[in-house]
Amino acid sequence: MLKKIVKTALVSLSCIATLGVINAYVFVPEIQRQGELVAYRGGGSLVNYDKLGKTGCNAISLKESNVKTVENTLEAVASSIAAGANVIHLNVHRTSDDQLVVFHDWTLDCATNGTGPVHKSSFEQLEAVDAGYGYTFDDGSTFPFRGRGFAISKLEEFYKRYPKHEFWLNLKNNDIRSFDTFYTYISGKKSNHVVITSSKGIEWFRSKDSSLRLASVNSVKSCGIDYLLVGWAGIVPESCRNTILLIPPSMAKYFWGYPGRLASRLQKHGSDIYLWSKHEPIAESYSKVVASGVGVVTSDLAFIRAAQANKRVN
Repeated sequence: MLKKIVKTALVSLSCIATLGVINAYVFVPEIQRQGELVAYRGGGSLVNYDKLGKTGCNAISLKESNVKTVENTLEAVASSIAAGANVIHLNVHRTSDDQLVVFHDWTLDCATNGTGPVHKSSFEQLEAVDAGYGYTFDDGSTFPFRGRGFAISKLEEFYKRYPKHEFWLNLKNNDIRSFDTFYTYISGKKSNHVVITSSKGIEWFRSKDSSLRLASVNSVKSCGIDYLLVGWAGIVPESCRNTILLIPPSMAKYFWGYPGRLASRLQKHGSDIYLWSKHEPIAESYSKVVASGVGVVTSDLAFIRAAQANKRVN
């Protein structure tokens, strides 16, 4: 009797596994669109992340390069768009006078010649700051962006210049007033958006508009873990729907169906997959996956140019 039960269970598991494999590798939807090139923080210099782990400040953790712009500035975005980026990723703060400005750090002290938290500053105070003041490649021996006119700008300035581009907006504030100010603003825009926020923010924005594409650190982790568990069967878990999945390039090989099958399945459920390179250089060989529906988030201008050229070929 026991042998019969075990045999039946093994046959059942075998059938489930077979159906899963067939579903994963035979019934694959067509790719709806090629991958997008996302200008991380609008662009800017490459970062030494080992050093950043010790300093906690991007501005003093740069790698020496030929980049001539500062992240989250109009100049950085212009360089990224010229190279071929299709999507603009920016960090956004609400100021003390309810303006939305583009800047990464919580405080002004490291990257600029200002002091104090961004959210406690008015826009008038912020626009007077030198946004390139603290950036250095060599531990403070030189400051190549100081006095070059880099400024903290309103989010509106980016929309005015690039009204047809998609924006990924990382809202740094985590309070209801900021959520409301931000939502009121983006609701009046025709551009496509991905809103990157906290878990608290995701709940708030979802209650306002279920069609918004939302992401947080926790949501990206949940999607990645859930897909690793069930993706082999061609299943897209609920956590991976109407969102974005960000994967470090070195981890991509562990995700079932990467690149094309994974991209097509996520696209069918309103989501997209991106290689998450940030302010690090990325091998040009990865540019080929863009044609398979996989996007790349990077500030590496050489890579963006190569990937855009590869898209045109395909």
